[in-house]
Amino acid sequence: MIKIKVDIAEAEYNVFISRDAKREIVNFLNSYTKNKKIIIVTDEFLEEHYAKQLKLLLEEKGFEVQLHVMKGGKVSKTFSEVLKIYGVLEINNFSRDSTLIALGGGVIGDLAGFSASTWYRGMNMLHIPTTLMGMVDSSVGGKVAINFRETINAVGNYYHPIANYMDLDLIDTLSKRDYISGLAEVVKCGLIADIDLLYYLKLNSQAILRRDTDKLTHCIRRAIEIKVDHVKNDVRETGKRLLLNYGHTLGHAIEMATQTDKRETFRHGEGVSLGTSAALCISESLLDFSSQHSDFIRSLLHSLQLPTEFSASELGYDREELIERCISLAQKDKKRKNNKLRFVLLDELGKASTYNDVNERHIVNALENVIKE
Repeated sequence: MIKIKVDIAEAEYNVFISRDAKREIVNFLNSYTKNKKIIIVTDEFLEEHYAKQLKLLLEEKGFEVQLHVMKGGKVSKTFSEVLKIYGVLEINNFSRDSTLIALGGGVIGDLAGFSASTWYRGMNMLHIPTTLMGMVDSSVGGKVAINFRETINAVGNYYHPIANYMDLDLIDTLSKRDYISGLAEVVKCGLIADIDLLYYLKLNSQAILRRDTDKLTHCIRRAIEIKVDHVKNDVRETGKRLLLNYGHTLGHAIEMATQTDKRETFRHGEGVSLGTSAALCISESLLDFSSQHSDFIRSLLHSLQLPTEFSASELGYDREELIERCISLAQKDKKRKNNKLRFVLLDELGKASTYNDVNERHIVNALENVIKE
């Protein structure tokens, strides 16, 4: 087992990386709390493949376990789903020292974490991220939130777990597309903070695509270390933590603009990859960022089978209308300052900064380089 200590201004807990972690989780909870009430928030797939087994092990130790099973995907990241969780907590008399286990990817981690943070102003929460995206990004750092209408993570909080268990057995259950989507956040960590991680990803891309345990564990551990380093003195995102949003401003906009009937066209990581490619264009035009470095980054993304551009017409969109919609959605981005979009841009490989003076011409040009006819 690998243990990474998270020691930040508002919390102190451990991240554990291992395989077959169920009994370790049970033993931790048995020693951590005397309150025997637990709710596991998960989805239909994980109910059968993990939650039921964990529930039985917890019940063997005398815990009273409720399962709240929801539909997976961004469509469930809503107030109505939070209210359903509150209902279970109220009916079963859950208190602040009861425990909520968030068993799932980024959507469940965000939604269940938001529910835990607001029930009696904060109950115990334990993360079990089940996707690579959840492991390297959303479950670390304390951000919890739900979407409101077309705005991603519009209603949220900062709330930390009592522990975070990353069971690599769950990586094996991911579809190829979901697994690859998570690699975008690992690339992002290298882009903003660690050039060696970028070269490691490039050199070992085929082994990583095969989900080689040793190579993947190295990437997960390094990504978590980078995230913790950016969060520890900036929990509420006023300085260094902002750099973790690299690729997200336009990535989020592309995600939302191409969503139809609440069905996603791009996974979050695919959106981040496209947003990364767009941000490279802005860095080149605004900061004279090397085009050779941009070529290397796009080559790295391609080697990990991540997208750097797409055709609007193939998805059934008018290109100009789609670009206009992306700009409109980006202008709602919660990271804007003084009503101006705030972009994270690369100064060089492994080093990024925030910029508040990116004009619309640069943004349009970047989107035109990513969204083809």
